[in-house]
Amino acid sequence: MDNYIAPVRAPRRLVAEVISNLRRAIQDGAFSSAGELPTEPELAKQLGVSRGTLRQAMGILEQEGLLSRRQGLGTFIVQHTARLRNVLNNNYGVTDLIRDTGGKPGTARLDVSRSTAQGLIAEKLGVSEGEPLVVIERVRTDDQVPVAFTVDFLPVGHLESRNLRVEDLEQVLRDRGSLYAYLREVGLVVDGAVADLKAMVADRRLAAALQLKLGAPVLLLGQTDYGVSGVVILYSEEYLPPQMTIQVWRKGPG
Repeated sequence: MDNYIAPVRAPRRLVAEVISNLRRAIQDGAFSSAGELPTEPELAKQLGVSRGTLRQAMGILEQEGLLSRRQGLGTFIVQHTARLRNVLNNNYGVTDLIRDTGGKPGTARLDVSRSTAQGLIAEKLGVSEGEPLVVIERVRTDDQVPVAFTVDFLPVGHLESRNLRVEDLEQVLRDRGSLYAYLREVGLVVDGAVADLKAMVADRRLAAALQLKLGAPVLLLGQTDYGVSGVVILYSEEYLPPQMTIQVWRKGPG
């Protein structure tokens, strides 16, 4: 018998939007105090999607530990997971991360420059050394307090293939704030990412950017973002100060 691979039953972007809407509704307390979700037909109607699409989204949220399906009873919110914030399982941009914790995202510093891929950056992006890049450096703030220093490396070819100008990128980011949102608008949809965490101490550059003492602890989150086809869209380095807490949902052991 031939091996069988189940087909995708809904567009991936639509499923992602349903997941995002459900996650936001859960965090906003939109469901019953008992944490029970409406029935599948009711919820699918509210969201304006098919039950198949809804089931895929709910299945992913169940894997993440946010929902629990109880045979014969319904689907319930896992309350202790719903209270988590800055969860590394979810690939949020810094702007969304700050908003989700009730803060006011802002940018204290923004520099957009041209460079070329070298060494580790070329390896992370899967490009040849010397490949033209856009480098975006930002000091991200929450209510005007620095909470992240981010450096994004974006191949120029991604922009040029869409007839976009590097020179316009700085103003776009000043107007919109979220790089992920802009990339999504121009068809560069991030489907998933691989992140590495590393503890380090602040050098003079990081100490100045994050308003820390020299040698203060800093968490480096280095992340490679992939599109649906597996192509690398972006490599980012996020330097987080001690007050920026990151959480991880670890399921099991059962």
